[in-house]
Amino acid sequence: MTALSKLLPALAAVALTATPIDMVVAQGDVNQRLVQALKQFIPQVVRQEGTPGLNLALARGGKVIWEAGFGFADLEKKTPMTAATVTHSGSMGKTYTATAVMQLVERGALGLDEPVNKYLKDFQIRNPLGGRDITVRDLLTHRSGLSGNTAGSTFATPPPLGRHLKDDYPKEKFEFYGQTWVPRWFAKPGERYSYSNFGIATLGYLVEVTNPEHLTFSEYVQNHIIYPLGMTSTQYPPVQDKAHIRPDIWVNLSTGYARLGALRIPTPPVYFADFPAGTVVTTPGDHIRVLLAYMNHGSYNGYQLLKPETVDTMLAMQVKLDSTSGVGLVWALRDTAKATFRFGHAGAHMFGWTNNYMAYPRQDFALAVFTNQWPIRGLRYPESDLIANFISSWLEREATLPHPARALKSWTWKTSYVAGLTMVEQLKGMLGIVEPLTPEMVNTMARARPIPALEDGVPVWDEAGFRAGVADMLTIKEWSQAEILAFLKSDRLQVLPEELEVLNHELGLAGAFTLGR
Repeated sequence: MTALSKLLPALAAVALTATPIDMVVAQGDVNQRLVQALKQFIPQVVRQEGTPGLNLALARGGKVIWEAGFGFADLEKKTPMTAATVTHSGSMGKTYTATAVMQLVERGALGLDEPVNKYLKDFQIRNPLGGRDITVRDLLTHRSGLSGNTAGSTFATPPPLGRHLKDDYPKEKFEFYGQTWVPRWFAKPGERYSYSNFGIATLGYLVEVTNPEHLTFSEYVQNHIIYPLGMTSTQYPPVQDKAHIRPDIWVNLSTGYARLGALRIPTPPVYFADFPAGTVVTTPGDHIRVLLAYMNHGSYNGYQLLKPETVDTMLAMQVKLDSTSGVGLVWALRDTAKATFRFGHAGAHMFGWTNNYMAYPRQDFALAVFTNQWPIRGLRYPESDLIANFISSWLEREATLPHPARALKSWTWKTSYVAGLTMVEQLKGMLGIVEPLTPEMVNTMARARPIPALEDGVPVWDEAGFRAGVADMLTIKEWSQAEILAFLKSDRLQVLPEELEVLNHELGLAGAFTLGR
């Protein structure tokens, strides 16, 4: 593995055309340049990840500055993905459930550290492994002792929430492989962390049985979170079907696809009996408002969603998973002591959608990214990770080393430029050749062309970009990883540093390090 490939990490490539449909709603110079850079970067992420469609919303300064769609909401119909396309949110809905719970804690209807059985009349919850009573906080931090489960997935309309919980709590195992695999309980309350959809469903039921208005869970969330935040294309239905979702939302839902290699298989409808764990249907521009309220001490557009002290409690570390990350009250916390501190929650709906939304309060941005595919093996969120890392790095670098001209080059030019950098690094650095690289040698390399069998997946060649990369890499005098990294982080580099990981992918390079992290 070479020095440059180590410094420019990559992912596996799958080619897919994506066309942006976007709306810029802010005119600030920095924001404009960031959006322009993302307009070029995101289509490459979509293409390389083989993502059918992606839409997103980006906010800064407490407001949405950009909404966009790329690719297709439906591959067969060639329906474009737009900013208004609705997604099945998956577990991102857990943050609505946690918000509703804490609203009721503020109102005195629930106690954060009270036993949940205090509020249950039709059934009681007993952890057979013993220990103390399960509390509301235990469920919010996934420390009730329940094992992980698949949200009560079903092809049939699930039963009412209370009946589902009453029927399933006495069962010894969850539904995997005919209830032969996963025990329902794996630890005593408070002892260990285990992400539990069933536990969040229990919190949703607590909202239902304790709210003073005697609303269903869905009605409570609609009245106390969705409507007051002005979310006009959002609903939290008990069942995600045509009978339970408003027609204006239903018509804008994307088609979800299971990813198996190069195949994208339309997924059949899968319903969740544990529906408070994640059946929100929403758009990025609506969904991001929850983050904006949390970033603004619980307030958004004049509505006090939660008290500031409640927000502080929810975003405080409750369960430490490693030295820099953990869990608050439902919220995932990352890089807690760094400028890149963020909180958020990912979400996936079987087997067609993977989404993420996150707030970076110290860098003043929030991001919601939705995609309509689910990798069957190895669930992950590469699109949102790449985009969030791009924005975070771009803003960090912009504060000290702005370089607007770098964003003006075409993606083909940039890919060919990195090819030039790589070839010189290989010849001079890896092989240790001390003789000069002659113009004739450069002319030979500049005749590069993609072979016909790969033309659809390899960028079109830009000779000027390649020659610029060769020339820039030849300015390095000391062939060490430290010198190469210094060049890549300097204003001499003619591509955005944030683009390097994806550009490297175009060229089939792979490495172990992430630039600048």
